[in-house]
Amino acid sequence: MKTKRIHAIESYINENQAASIDELSDYFNVSINTIRRDITVLADMNKVKKVYGGVKAVDSSITQAVDYSKRNIEHYEEKIHIAKKAAKRIKAHDVVYLDTGTTTVHILDYVDTELPFTIISNSLDIINKASVFKNVSLFIIGEQFKFRTRSFIGIESNNLIEKFNIDKAFMAATGVDIKNGLSNAELEENIIKKLIVSRSKYVYALADHTKMGRSTLLTFMECAELDTLITDKTPSQEFVDFLKSANVTIET
Repeated sequence: MKTKRIHAIESYINENQAASIDELSDYFNVSINTIRRDITVLADMNKVKKVYGGVKAVDSSITQAVDYSKRNIEHYEEKIHIAKKAAKRIKAHDVVYLDTGTTTVHILDYVDTELPFTIISNSLDIINKASVFKNVSLFIIGEQFKFRTRSFIGIESNNLIEKFNIDKAFMAATGVDIKNGLSNAELEENIIKKLIVSRSKYVYALADHTKMGRSTLLTFMECAELDTLITDKTPSQEFVDFLKSANVTIET
């Protein structure tokens, strides 16, 4: 049983790239001490790397490329459903931020290429798609390209981001949890996400049902800060009640 669980933990971390101790404890329904021991075994085997508060996958460019492709096709229909909903929210002359993510990447596929608006993004794929929009003003943030997430990072962008007045931000998240809010596992991405949220009038979270009730290493905003959650299935009643009390709209 222990060996099977350790292999399952390794697979989970490789798939999600990072996880907190609490997240693993909840997911595998074992004590925090048990998770710590299992992680130590994996770390000693150089299968994972311990970080403050959790654990991350060992870097490998080959594995990373496969991971991105895998994440991009997982729950594909749900992601398209969410992206279509989000695309309808973009109007002429909006200033929008399109976050890096395997759901947000599909939004521009459902926006009129003649629409005049402004796009801000650090996603290579979104930037490429935006290049065919004749009437779009495109702003790129980030100085360093990160292969695993296909995004540009770099905190030197802070000064630029702090000057943006963003109408609508479409944010991706690895997990959406009542206690831990919207989270992701990449420190550099987290810094950018926090700044974008602080500069946005209206914030949408795009997350399919598998992200609900999950959290990973770093929180970039609380659920109560959201304006609208766009997902594919109605979350649990507890989640619905919590978001309703915070005046957050749920769109499915």
